[in-house]
Amino acid sequence: MHKMLGIVGSLVLCSAAAWGETEAPTDRSALSYDENVVINTACAKSQKLGDEYYRSCVAQQLAALKDHPTPDRADLTPAKARAIASKCDRLRHVGLGEYNDCVKQVIEGKEPETQKADGDELAPSFSKFLRDDSDARLQATPIAVTDVVTPADVLPKLTDHLENKELSAQEVFRKVKHSVFVVVAAHNRADLHQLDAMLGSAVAISDHLLLTNCHVVKNRSVIKIGQEDLVDSATLVGADYKTDRCVLKSEKLTLTPIAGVRPLDSLTVGEHAFAVGTPNALELTLSEGLVSSVRHLPSRNLVQTSAPISPGSSGGGLFDDRGNLIGITTLGSGGHFQNLNFAIAAVDFWNK
Repeated sequence: MHKMLGIVGSLVLCSAAAWGETEAPTDRSALSYDENVVINTACAKSQKLGDEYYRSCVAQQLAALKDHPTPDRADLTPAKARAIASKCDRLRHVGLGEYNDCVKQVIEGKEPETQKADGDELAPSFSKFLRDDSDARLQATPIAVTDVVTPADVLPKLTDHLENKELSAQEVFRKVKHSVFVVVAAHNRADLHQLDAMLGSAVAISDHLLLTNCHVVKNRSVIKIGQEDLVDSATLVGADYKTDRCVLKSEKLTLTPIAGVRPLDSLTVGEHAFAVGTPNALELTLSEGLVSSVRHLPSRNLVQTSAPISPGSSGGGLFDDRGNLIGITTLGSGGHFQNLNFAIAAVDFWNK
């Protein structure tokens, strides 16, 4: 997955970027959008190894396309489209041959005979976010910066309630897991069905409001939140794009908010910290570390932590060992940097 640059060259924003954005060195202009997306998805790992490996992968995919042509989807019913998403989408990571064969079998009413690739069980799955085809925002346009107010204008008053009982890692996770959601954001519903979407996380702080990072949802008007079997549409209601602070509102779900928000000046270097989010689409993942430092920048405050953060974690929660929210995870280290991970201080969302 593509990683966007963060504070320095090897610090990366922790959202998983959109599929299908990398152009192949071979002319693929005659291919459909979906065919190009599958090729880019299947060859993403090869691209990291270098141009030669990537070109070889693309050539293999084009050869597979000749032997396994893309089925005609012109007359697909909504039910067939959902079946394809549920049964075949994971094979985009395998390649066009396997994916097209699966689509063909579903269209013909057969049960797909698919084989799993190495690590396929851990491949991102968006099938649960594609179940509702009645979304009225199918043709939605991107949200403009002027359409939302600052986070502080929509958030409820910050209470001084804090949890004080020290918890084990297992107890922290049990306490906060119902407040952390997966976020999938796309320009429109058609893009969502093509898996051209951003992946991140969000943390519930009231019955209907969640904190997240703006780079997960900016200019993407179809926003879905999910947690295990729960799925809902969400709306961007508050944003400060310069500081990457955004607020979402669930449309139907009644959320379980976090217990408390730690004041920044109460944090101490060396105390335990726990990150909960969706790294690499692995929902509700817990990682443990320390508060490494508190960084006071001109535009925002960052909590530095050794708790591992990966793409997909953007917008997730950083918690203390009592289950109070410390920050919203934003930046993770890459390249030759190690354990340089950052979260926007949670209390910053209440500052104008």
